[in-house]
Amino acid sequence: MPEQTRAKVALDDKMVMLFEGNMRRIFAMKITRSTFREIQNVILNCTDQNQELANFFFETLLTGQIKFEIPNEKHREIIEDVIKFFTIPARLAKEVFERGDFVNIITSDLVTQQDQCAFLNRVRRIDGEEFTFMSDAQNTLHLVQHFAGRLQELSTNPTGKEEIAKYKKELSIVGERLKQLSL
Repeated sequence: MPEQTRAKVALDDKMVMLFEGNMRRIFAMKITRSTFREIQNVILNCTDQNQELANFFFETLLTGQIKFEIPNEKHREIIEDVIKFFTIPARLAKEVFERGDFVNIITSDLVTQQDQCAFLNRVRRIDGEEFTFMSDAQNTLHLVQHFAGRLQELSTNPTGKEEIAKYKKELSIVGERLKQLSL
């Protein structure tokens, strides 16, 4: 079977150096909601608005794969370095842009002082913002009731019903844990 030839992409020194240098500059700073847009703007500017080349750089950066032949070995090495160092941060920038306000992780520590117990709760969003709050048993139950009510409301919405059906197993586990708390 004949080997398929990959399409060649014509890059120039200025374009490749601008791309690599700007990726270093962008990711020398904290990833924020605007980082992904900044990546898009840099790629369009580096390629002088050439949509085909912009798509090449963008796809290469996000997939971590070079799908075209790059005849110039020096250019290929630079692009491979960009992939190595910036594909994961670029993917994170895209996720922050699209879902930054969503919760990434919640942790809690049980703290006791004399005869009182409370939880020190930490919530971190995908964009890295974090906040801390304290809750006791009463406040924790209030949160559980609140979110259980929100899930119940979701189940009455046609689109929400489909979404919540995906988590039947997780809901079953939560139900079992609540049953175990019964005194």
